Amino acid sequence: MPAKKQTKNEAQYVCCCCGKNYPVLKGNFRPSKSPRYAATGFLPICNTCLDKELYKYDELYNDTKLAMKRLCMAWDIYFNEDLYKVSRKGKGISYVISGYFSQLNFPKWGSGTKTYDDTLIEEEKEKENITSIEDGIKDEEGNVIISPEMIAKWGTGFTPEEYKYLENSFGDWKAKVVIDSKARECLVRDLCIIKLQQNKALQNNDVDSFTKLGNLFQKTLASANLQPIQEDASDKTGEKPLGVMIQMFENERPIPNPDPEWEDVDGIVRFITIYFLGHLSKMLGIKNKYAAMYEEEMDKYRAEVPELEDADDDGVFDYIINGSNEATK
Repeated sequence: MPAKKQTKNEAQYVCCCCGKNYPVLKGNFRPSKSPRYAATGFLPICNTCLDKELYKYDELYNDTKLAMKRLCMAWDIYFNEDLYKVSRKGKGISYVISGYFSQLNFPKWGSGTKTYDDTLIEEEKEKENITSIEDGIKDEEGNVIISPEMIAKWGTGFTPEEYKYLENSFGDWKAKVVIDSKARECLVRDLCIIKLQQNKALQNNDVDSFTKLGNLFQKTLASANLQPIQEDASDKTGEKPLGVMIQMFENERPIPNPDPEWEDVDGIVRFITIYFLGHLSKMLGIKNKYAAMYEEEMDKYRAEVPELEDADDDGVFDYIINGSNEATK
């Protein structure tokens, strides 16, 4: 840990690397919750020397990510590849450490409580989970209870009950809000995970983590434009035309095929097509498929009278009314 040198005026903290004295730890040394540095809660190497060490490893490996991982290994700092990507965000190497440590305190990465031991444990779990991703999670009898697609969607490391909770939570969100972009879908998935972690924190009586996760939940809601005030504004000013809404429903929640017991067993569609569209087309003298269907249907019920084959309309009328044979003469 940084050597503490007491003077007449103030305490001094000495960097174990360069030997420079600092009056305070905060701002000059990076915080750490590793048991190795429990006495002060800070790394024993000053920020300047820590940056120099990262440059040294970067020159050695010619890879900033590997350099950062080696640095974390040396000083018992938790390393996660996704955390590294989020903290860097395309910035130069000079911003890597400051960005990494600022992100390290987020609840998603353990609120700064993890060490490099957790990195090694997660790497071992990741190796074990490769088979799980390909085959899914199975019960003792070999039946798949969590599909590979579900694991690919939510990532590894959850229990079967947690996977089911995440799926149900996402389905509930999808039924109540419009998820019309990949970005919003990712944010809604984050909301499900945050709420799961918040429930676990509540069960463990971890009020601090519960509060931080609650704040993160609200920020994610705002990013997804799903806060109640945003939803109200969207309802008032963001109404979509009917055609757009129909297209949205067809893409997101299309009408499924009817169950067999609800299919058109009585032929009502055919009945309307023939006796309404077909009859109307015949009356108006329109020759189309509906008129042809009508004629075909009527042929089933026509009574053929050979004597009236060459008779005109008046002759047919006389035959029907008077029953005479005048029509055939």
